[in-house]
Amino acid sequence: MKNILKLVIACVITFFVAACDTDESADTKALLTKSLSSNRVYFFYQTTCPHCHYANEYISQKYPDLKMIKLDIRSRSNASLFLKCADKFKLNHNALGTPLICMGDHYILGWSDADKAKFDSYVQKFK
Repeated sequence: MKNILKLVIACVITFFVAACDTDESADTKALLTKSLSSNRVYFFYQTTCPHCHYANEYISQKYPDLKMIKLDIRSRSNASLFLKCADKFKLNHNALGTPLICMGDHYILGWSDADKAKFDSYVQKFK
C-alpha cells in the first residue's frame, strides 16, 4: 500500500511540474519537431545581453515588418533550437554566445557595426 501511495504522489508531482513549465510556447514546441526553416529568420538572445538589445533595436527600427522568430535561450526548448542552429553552421558549442541570428544559409554570431551590413545583405531575401 505504501508503494502505491508513493507512486501516486510521484505521478501527481510530475504532472504539476510539467503543467507549471510555462516558459515554452506552443509555437516553440512545434518548431522543435522540425528542422530550422531556410525561409525564416531566427533571433536567439538572452535578456541580459547588451549586444542582443542593440541588435534587436537596430533590426526592429530598420525592418519593422520583418517576421523574425525571437527565442530566449534560457528556455529549454529554445536552447535546443539554438544548438540546432549552431550545428547547422558547424559552430563550436564552447564558443557560442548571443545574439545568434540564423537566416537561411547565413548566420551572425554577436553584434557589431560590421554585423549591421551583413544583416542588411542577408535579410534581402526575407523582406
